[in-house]
Amino acid sequence: MQRLYPRLLLFALLAALASSAPRGARVEEGQRGSGVTWLSVRSQNFLVVGEARERDLRRVASRLEEYRAAFSRLLPVGHSDSGVPTAVVVFPDDSTYAPFKPLLAGRTAPNVAGYFQPGADVNYITIVLERGAARDPATLLHEYVHLLVDNHFSAAPLWLKEGIAEFYSTARVSEGGRRLTLGEPPAQRVRDLRGRELIPLGALFRIDQTSPYYSESGKLGLFYAQSWALVHYLTEVRGGARREAFARFTALLAEGRPVEDALRGAFGAGAGEIESGLAAYVRAGRFRAGAEEFERPLDFDARLSARPLAEAETVARLGDLLLHTGRYDEAEGFLKRAVELDPKLAAARVSLGTLRLRQGRHAEAREQLQQAAADDPSNHLAHYHLADALHREGVPAAEAVTHAQFEERTETIRAELRRAMALAPGFVEPYRLLATVEMERGDRHAEAAELLRRASALAPRRVDLVLMLAQAEMLGGRFEEATRLAEPFARRAADERMREQAAAVVARIEARRRQAEAERRSAEETARADAAAAGPAQPCDIPVRGGPQHKRLRFEGSQVCGRLAEIECADAGGIVLRIETSAGTLRLRAEDLRGVRFITYTAAVKTGRLDCGPRERADHVLVTYRSKRDERAASDGEAVAVEFIPEDWNPR
Repeated sequence: MQRLYPRLLLFALLAALASSAPRGARVEEGQRGSGVTWLSVRSQNFLVVGEARERDLRRVASRLEEYRAAFSRLLPVGHSDSGVPTAVVVFPDDSTYAPFKPLLAGRTAPNVAGYFQPGADVNYITIVLERGAARDPATLLHEYVHLLVDNHFSAAPLWLKEGIAEFYSTARVSEGGRRLTLGEPPAQRVRDLRGRELIPLGALFRIDQTSPYYSESGKLGLFYAQSWALVHYLTEVRGGARREAFARFTALLAEGRPVEDALRGAFGAGAGEIESGLAAYVRAGRFRAGAEEFERPLDFDARLSARPLAEAETVARLGDLLLHTGRYDEAEGFLKRAVELDPKLAAARVSLGTLRLRQGRHAEAREQLQQAAADDPSNHLAHYHLADALHREGVPAAEAVTHAQFEERTETIRAELRRAMALAPGFVEPYRLLATVEMERGDRHAEAAELLRRASALAPRRVDLVLMLAQAEMLGGRFEEATRLAEPFARRAADERMREQAAAVVARIEARRRQAEAERRSAEETARADAAAAGPAQPCDIPVRGGPQHKRLRFEGSQVCGRLAEIECADAGGIVLRIETSAGTLRLRAEDLRGVRFITYTAAVKTGRLDCGPRERADHVLVTYRSKRDERAASDGEAVAVEFIPEDWNPR
């Protein structure tokens, strides 16, 4: 779901951009107007593309790098880099930008000059530079900080997201790149606070996007102003220790602690004390800024590289932007046009394949992504989305798939995900998907847990990864560790939905633990009963530590170890099982397949339908049968049960 913030108005990039970008023809329906030049500027952490002068795009990239460096002075930037690239798209004017504005309630959002759109594979910031627009960088900073906060702590409460964004909206880096100024009060926010009664903190902490404080103009200004003032008060930019406490506060919230606990853990004060202190702070009105010197000047411009974009690249980028904002119909026109312009452009096929995935057209998605991976083997998104397409596509219900074919398909998914991880080690999603595959399609629970631990190290604030890890540990029988991971979120997560999800995982762990305990007790009782009984043991050894173990018989009759070579089905009815044993071939008959008990004790044989004919692989079986009473009968007896057993159960 796209995430839009009310401060969508990015009227200009920065005050330093003294003149507007040149106007050009509009790009519509996958077509580009004649004479339009789009450029790309790449920095260490951003890709800036747009219909603008190169120097303007360079300034955008350089300033964003500076803001990113400044943000790290308040919150650890290591928690703000999610391995997802950020693309900034710059439009010259509102008419060019109109087809790419976001949708709100199914309609194009009005009066929007820019927005931030997070994504699992790419984050977008869009801005429009229009002649005559205000040259205020505050709104750009506000929206960019939303991206950083989203990476640092996506479940942050609304007041905290907006308060931090407002706090950073006035950040300034000096011309020489040596001095950072933080905490200057926005003039409008000071006016919004003047003479107003503050929102009680209990109410402020509960405000979300459905609240009147977030939609009514008379209340919205106070919400923003108080959110900013509270962040300013909690950081008190003049002292580093206070900012360290603020970082601790956000970390506790990210761990799922209620805000009252987080305040006491970080500041040693509860909400009541903080509320009183904030009120006095606002009445005093002395919102002082702090300044810090960098050891070396921040100089990002020298590390930038620029190049013109081909028409297919521009159309593909705009199509991908539409895709990520949920405008699928418009995106399809752009992406199909990009593929027509350059059939070898892997980025266009990746986006088109992703669109097909979202449309549920998995086979078409697979075809596009296979071509993208072949055209550009170094494109990690091609490999990741191809694996996703194969995983979602599954096996068609009408298609007869052997166990070997199923395993081959699963191994293809694994190989594509491993390739994506090798190409982009910081990209979290392949780790998550591969762990899902291992938990769904096999017994590699330990491998799944290790993948999720690596993913959590890359994205330590993602609760979904922690809960997945708890489930992997549960499947591996490590119930105490699974509970340790999930239980804190079930008890004290600030978000109600998060608490419910965690509680469901905890309940699942407990049910699985009880089931495992019951199975263990049952096995012990069976073993004791078997030891007391003088009955015969099955004719197969079960290798265990300390020597072979003889499993007690499950069915009455004669038993033999061998291989199921064929199931013969007669037109007139009846079946014959051909069993190859060390003593020769046994032919065992039955009225039909439903009259025989088929049981599997090995992952090499999946449960499901059995078909007539020779077996592709003669599976190792323990067969129970009743010997024939009539020597003239064509079979050696009547089949009772067929138990598929592991290869290392050896005949005695």
